[in-house]
Amino acid sequence: MNPFHRIFGGLLLVLIDIHLGQIEVLADFIGYILVLSALNGMDGNLKGMKGARTTALIISVLAIPQSFLGQPSGTNEGVNIGFDPLTIYHQSLGLIKLVLIFYLFYVFIDWAKKKGDEDLEKRTQKLFRVYLIAHIFYYALLPFSMNLPENMAIPLFIVGIAVVIILEIMFLVLIRAFHNEQNRIEFY
Repeated sequence: MNPFHRIFGGLLLVLIDIHLGQIEVLADFIGYILVLSALNGMDGNLKGMKGARTTALIISVLAIPQSFLGQPSGTNEGVNIGFDPLTIYHQSLGLIKLVLIFYLFYVFIDWAKKKGDEDLEKRTQKLFRVYLIAHIFYYALLPFSMNLPENMAIPLFIVGIAVVIILEIMFLVLIRAFHNEQNRIEFY
């Protein structure tokens, strides 16, 4: 199976959250294991591969409890960024996922460079910059959101989450382009 197909499927599992009570039906750690297995099947000489494999292994293990813990609960007072262990755990997983995506971008850029596909390489570099800047901006502003009034914090959260979801979908579309390019190369 094409490794880009497994990376796509794994990250799609991570993106989709379906819960039955506290139990997550499509567990994120399964998605990360798919990503790890795909990375293990790829050329190990690509830039960022060692970091991607290590980060995928770490997050695969750390995401197991998430399947049973559920999401952090809201408060009766409105939007509140808490410092409870569950919230810290979920935010930490998000940051580790950002590190994984960082390394995946390096792997993809190097793969496109080695295959001589300049258009795919430039497209990946452009999305890499936008993706990283938006996520760093989101995580940097998150602690300051607790000082905002609720009528400002909720719209900002909605916009922030919408931007993050759009970027995740754009990343999945990019992975599909890599999958198609790999199939094209294998066909010839």
